[in-house]
Amino acid sequence: MPIQPAYMQHVYAGLEPLQAFDVVYGSTFEHRLVSSDLARMEHQRLVLGEVRLEMGRYEFPVIAQGSMPRDGLCIAFMAEGSEVTRYNTAVIGAEEIQVYPPGVELLYHATGLSRWVNFTVPEERLQNVALTRTGRPLQIRKRAAYSVRLHSGGRQALGTLTNDAMGIARRLSGDGGMTPALAESVCDSLLAGYVDALFSASPLLRTDNLPVEERHRRLIAACERLVLSGEAADIALSEVARRSGYTLRSLEIIFRRSVGMTPGRWFMNARLNGALRDFLTCSIDATISDIAMKWGFRHMSRFAEYYRRTFGELPRDTLARSGARP
Repeated sequence: MPIQPAYMQHVYAGLEPLQAFDVVYGSTFEHRLVSSDLARMEHQRLVLGEVRLEMGRYEFPVIAQGSMPRDGLCIAFMAEGSEVTRYNTAVIGAEEIQVYPPGVELLYHATGLSRWVNFTVPEERLQNVALTRTGRPLQIRKRAAYSVRLHSGGRQALGTLTNDAMGIARRLSGDGGMTPALAESVCDSLLAGYVDALFSASPLLRTDNLPVEERHRRLIAACERLVLSGEAADIALSEVARRSGYTLRSLEIIFRRSVGMTPGRWFMNARLNGALRDFLTCSIDATISDIAMKWGFRHMSRFAEYYRRTFGELPRDTLARSGARP
């Protein structure tokens, strides 16, 4: 059946990235702003039947977390900013690419400008291409996301392949888009390039079944769920540490090494972003105090100052611009 290609490009600015939930097709991601720096985000997507190529560029520090699509294997890499970006708390090397089994969770954390590329394909389709090109299947891990190291220049070659495909789609988008024949050719080229990259890659040495970075990501996620639960929004950090099975000192070390923040600052940022998202989507009768209390803030003046310091405006300004007030 001929491929019916589809291309889209969207730019988010200001507070809009908080509502960019579908940056990876077939999944849901939550974005958090870390500072009041001007937020601008560009997203591109090229759909070639069951194969998808996506690219996102953040011009600001960001935290994004969610689950990868369940309908395919994801192969991703950093086209820019690998030195300031972590995935699931793991540092990303210069020639590394990441492999995400279907449905795995992802915590993306960048402290500066970053640009990512994600290629999604059903594993059966990928393995068929591998067998055709090499006569043997790819060895794909199933349990968690992991990195492999390409040969020198390998990541740049994938970047060129990606840019060429996106460039063709973008140039033709205003003139009816790709023909099915061209889409088939682009899809085959992408599949061949990514299969060859995986076959030439070297695995990173791991001595344990579940990398320590993944264990730390799960710990951070569990602590965050506890702090953001309705009954414990203002729970003491010492109690969070006790329930997690760590001393407060150990928990602080893990957070600093994994996400570059103390537990208190990480949880504060999550709560402030939750309040910000509610201000952007609340009904006309919602109040600042109602939303602040929901996210564990008991002192309104302190909340307003924390909010202004993080997002560069007061809660009432966000409400006024969101249309929640007449």
